[in-house]
Amino acid sequence: MRGSVLTKIAVLTVVIIFALGSGLALAAEKSWFVQKDKNGVCSVHQLKAKTDKTIAGPFPTKNAAMKAKEEKCPKKSEKTPEKKPAPPR
Repeated sequence: MRGSVLTKIAVLTVVIIFALGSGLALAAEKSWFVQKDKNGVCSVHQLKAKTDKTIAGPFPTKNAAMKAKEEKCPKKSEKTPEKKPAPPR
């Protein structure tokens, strides 16, 4: 009886350690990258590795990638031209 309980506890401990370890390993594989598309629009993505569109990264957190995005791809300060109303007919 006592040996059976110890075996169950040992098996449960191994299963819990395996589950936690594999979850951390999967989470550690992906990092955050800043990418620029063909239209010049920058965005932040979680990827396993750099691609040809990557302009910054890897970053450990999304916040770090967002800061880099602001530095690498500042928003244009130019205002879009306002549309003039059509002349009355």
